[in-house]
Amino acid sequence: MTEEQHWYVQNGSRVQGPFSTTEVGRYLLLGRIRPTDRVSKDGELWEPVTQVPELIPEELLDLESDTGWNRFLDVRTGTDERVVAHGDVTETATMLRERRKTTERLSVESIRSEWITEPPIHSRRRTVNILPVSLLCVSLAALSFVIYLNTVGATAS
Repeated sequence: MTEEQHWYVQNGSRVQGPFSTTEVGRYLLLGRIRPTDRVSKDGELWEPVTQVPELIPEELLDLESDTGWNRFLDVRTGTDERVVAHGDVTETATMLRERRKTTERLSVESIRSEWITEPPIHSRRRTVNILPVSLLCVSLAALSFVIYLNTVGATAS
């Protein structure tokens, strides 16, 4: 039997944990841990949560399709410990559910937009930094000018 790993989560300067791998996955589903947060096993070496595939629940990988979105909603509802059991529905529980409906919708939609607009870092396209490219161009232009001057000076003498 293997011991489950524990993770620390960093959001800005705030560090929380340790959490089990299962807890991190559950918190990702609930939006308590965001795709921009960083995780660490030891609290010293940090990496983006999107770079640790074993932490990301399958339900977060296909939010663009309707099927994937509905699957996410079903799993998220079952994961949220605040959901009242269906067997004992009281008026208070119904009122609580109705009051949370708008807040939940906004929260769930923000999770979808974060995971769709913020793809895992390893799948982002690499951007070119313009500074090294511009320095190379300036250096080549200067070298060409020096060669030109040497050629013109050699033929003039």
